[in-house]
Amino acid sequence: MAQSGDIVSPAQSPDSGLETVRTRLRGGIVWGAVGVGSGRVLQFVTTLILARILAPEHFGALAVALVVQTIALNITELGATAALARGDRDAKEIAPTIFTIGLVTSAFLTGAVFLGAPALAAAMGDPAATPVVQIMAFTVLLAGLSGVPAAMVWRDYLQRPRALVEVAGTACTLVLVIPMALDGWGAFALAWSRLGGQLFTTAGYWLITPQRFRPGFDRRVAAYVLRLGMPLAMANLVVFATLNLDYIVVGRELGAAELGVYLLAFNLASLPSSLITAVIRTVAVPTFGRLHRAGRLAAAAPGMLGISAYLALPVSALLVGLAEPLIRVLYGQAWAGASVAMIGLGIFGAGRILTEMLADLCVGAGRTGGLFWVQVAWFVTLLPALLVGASFSGLAGVGAAQALVVWLVVLPIYFLLVRNTVGAPIGAMVLRCLPPAVAAAAAGLAGWLVANVVGQPLFAVIAGGPTGAALYLLLTRKYARQALKSLRTLTASGADGAPLPASTAAPLSLGS
Repeated sequence: MAQSGDIVSPAQSPDSGLETVRTRLRGGIVWGAVGVGSGRVLQFVTTLILARILAPEHFGALAVALVVQTIALNITELGATAALARGDRDAKEIAPTIFTIGLVTSAFLTGAVFLGAPALAAAMGDPAATPVVQIMAFTVLLAGLSGVPAAMVWRDYLQRPRALVEVAGTACTLVLVIPMALDGWGAFALAWSRLGGQLFTTAGYWLITPQRFRPGFDRRVAAYVLRLGMPLAMANLVVFATLNLDYIVVGRELGAAELGVYLLAFNLASLPSSLITAVIRTVAVPTFGRLHRAGRLAAAAPGMLGISAYLALPVSALLVGLAEPLIRVLYGQAWAGASVAMIGLGIFGAGRILTEMLADLCVGAGRTGGLFWVQVAWFVTLLPALLVGASFSGLAGVGAAQALVVWLVVLPIYFLLVRNTVGAPIGAMVLRCLPPAVAAAAAGLAGWLVANVVGQPLFAVIAGGPTGAALYLLLTRKYARQALKSLRTLTASGADGAPLPASTAAPLSLGS
């Protein structure tokens, strides 16, 4: 039964969205992977080029600006677009109000970041980053303008046009930044190119959105979307403050040059988590919202978490095992110091993938209140860990602090939260993640051993990477077949409301 004040479309039955899941999920994943993968490859290539043009302190200034920008972006629309993306309400009823909320808050935050840039940059230990922060502030306003169109694309699984827009925006950034950097713009090249890319992306979303809405306001709708969105926005604010807390600590404790080195290490170590999380997120929330409405989310949760672990953990493990030769091959000897942070950051990235999936399950269930408190616990635990790590072991200690906190504190809390909000048993979720975790650890160790035997960085990567990957595929061949069968069962389920077969909840195991 709907609670008082809810906006419910009577034409939508609990099972009506499952046909959408069945017909669009697989295509959404494929095109989401194409779009996100292409965009990340372009970003990665851009970073490789710029690492040989710009100095570490220029990346340090960008890191300061990114911290401020990321926090502002995640409170721009107060989490309201999640209500639109879930797909269980009539867009015509709620989109105008969400648009208004996004415009007002993004305009306010853009002004606040622009005026507060000197204080923000000084607080992070790099006052020279002030103009870079001010330029990046305008990306917040552009994000507010594109919030509703992007949510409509997300809601309707329109991943092919979304992929084109995202890749084109990244390519625009690349086209702008390289000549600027060669011309001596330094950190300003990074800032202006990102602003240009965001402008291009915003225009693209307005072109591809299936429906366009004007700003409007309805108090009942605002109450509904903010009841769902505010806890999510507050949780996002804390989580992004938490995920950028390391930049603040490194900048203040170790200096701008070390911050630039750490930013490079973090970007490489988090590549699998950002890539796989972004691919899954293109379809996760609208899919989970429809499954929850049909009463099937609890049964599907362990399998979806297991698939995320299967895809992400081996990449993180190989990044850890091949950290030192990989840094030298990709970025050059000048950035060799980044490898000491890679071990902890790679392990952290693997855990972060699981936390993102668990958070999306809560959003899909429409119960976001607990997410805020998880992030508060994360922040409170991470701050002293980072300070201790930086003091005793520099960048290596910072990476280790990230890994210990996410695996020993954050993930256990998330499992409890998903059990209480979604109804998925903790044991089933852990069992789905355990086989790929064991196989990934073995693959990373194998890659490290081969790399140490080979010695020369380029050949160490060429030999160690395929060796670890082959071992992982060998160990998990049975698991992969079972996981694929589970996903097919989910996407092929009819709209008749029949319960999912028991086989979809059966534990998966490694191949013999």
